Amino acid sequence: MFQWLNRDKPAPEQLELDGKLQQLEVLEERYAEVQTEYVTLQNALAAFKLRYWRRVGDLYAKLDALRAEAARLRARLAPRDPLRQAAVKAATTQARASADAAREIDVDLGREDFSPTEDLRKFYRMAAKIVHPDRAGDEDDRDLRDEIMSRVNVAYRDGHVHTIQALIDEYQMRAQPGHDDAATRLIRTIRLMSRVREQIGEISQATAMLRESGLHRLFKTVEEAEARGEDKLRVIEIGVERDIARAEIELARLHKQLNELSFSGTEASEEPAPQAASDGPVQAGMPETPADTESVEVVPEAPVRGRVSSQAELAIAGLLDELGLACAYLQPLAGSDYAPAFTLVDRDNQTLLWEHQTHTEDEEARVDWLARQAWYAANGFDTGVNLFVTRDEPDGSFKLERLRKVAEYIRATCGGRTEQ
Repeated sequence: MFQWLNRDKPAPEQLELDGKLQQLEVLEERYAEVQTEYVTLQNALAAFKLRYWRRVGDLYAKLDALRAEAARLRARLAPRDPLRQAAVKAATTQARASADAAREIDVDLGREDFSPTEDLRKFYRMAAKIVHPDRAGDEDDRDLRDEIMSRVNVAYRDGHVHTIQALIDEYQMRAQPGHDDAATRLIRTIRLMSRVREQIGEISQATAMLRESGLHRLFKTVEEAEARGEDKLRVIEIGVERDIARAEIELARLHKQLNELSFSGTEASEEPAPQAASDGPVQAGMPETPADTESVEVVPEAPVRGRVSSQAELAIAGLLDELGLACAYLQPLAGSDYAPAFTLVDRDNQTLLWEHQTHTEDEEARVDWLARQAWYAANGFDTGVNLFVTRDEPDGSFKLERLRKVAEYIRATCGGRTEQ
């Protein structure tokens, strides 16, 4: 009788707490997995970025220094042109950033690869589960967890399994266990479960952003190429070296023009826009555009599938339509996340791509373009054959005649209009 009053029976809040603790255990296992995945990817990309910059950092510093000097000379040739003056500031800022990055790489002793062993991953997951700061009961405990976890992250990056084991032991020795009643622990556990769920979502989102970055795409392209015995980083080096050679030629031309003006006593006023370095049709044997071709800013709108995002692309769309070439704008390529500016089909039903690069000094955009180029090369798109690349002038304008020559070359390849 009245057995429900038996004091040996757990209290309802204790039973509820036991159930919540089991659910928390599952959540913390998941948290440890996503945290390990995120930090592993983060470390792998950091190691690759270090390796990448050690290969091309000095080259980019040299290239950007040449471009900054060329921008200064163009500004001297057109002192009343606000675009030229703004270009000097942008190019100088980029040159400083590249030089600083190259110097930092010279003193960075970090590793160029990150391949954690299964033991290393196992103990990192354990540390993430036991030590993560959201489990803190108070501010002192949070500070301790933050300190230990930051040291765990360093040990994981450096591949020190035994250090992570020691840090887990250190935390457990330094932590002060609480003595709260079941009801208080139940409330704390429910709140902790909510925080862990939020953390899992945030970390998963951060991991997805890393995987979508240009650096990750370049990393995967290089990794896949190396598995086939190819050195994609050398391909990038060659490309930058080629750009340096072009920049040096352009710089010599600008110096010559300034010297001629100085010798003749003529006041610098407005210099014809310099030729852009253009891959593709030039390599395929097409003639260069004359240097005195006018830069274009506004062109008539042309019918094209999709919304065109820049004046240069609008001009390209108009030229393709004028020449009877159907195209798709920003149509995703099968098996990739890339959507080239213009996709066409030649007379043999083979895909042709046309990309136009706007003038930018943004480092992330540059890395993203390198990743895109590497993917194109790895998937059978060769510059001047079935991939055509044009670029803005250094002052942000473009030459309609140069774009027209590319369009005419593609028409010769396609043989007239085809439907996308």
